[in-house]
Amino acid sequence: MAAKTIYTAAHRKLVARLRALREDAGLSQSDLAKVLGWPQQRLSAVEAGARRLDVIEFLSLTEALGLTPEQAIHLAASRQRSA
Repeated sequence: MAAKTIYTAAHRKLVARLRALREDAGLSQSDLAKVLGWPQQRLSAVEAGARRLDVIEFLSLTEALGLTPEQAIHLAASRQRSA
C-alpha cells in the first residue's frame, strides 16, 4: 500500500510554505480562519501536518493568502518536484 501523501516531505514543505505565507501576511491562525469561515483548530491541524486539505480548501486557503489559482498550483507542484 502506498504511503499517504500527508506523511511525505513534499506535504511538509507545502504546509511550511503556506504557514510562512500566512505569517508574512501578518495574519494569525485565528485571523485567517475567520476569513475562511473555518474553526481555528482546522487551520492549526493543517499547519501541524495532521490534516490534509482537499482541493477546494487548498484553493480557498491560498486565495485568502493572496495567491491566484495558478500560483497556488505552482506552489503545490514545485513542492512535489523538490521532494
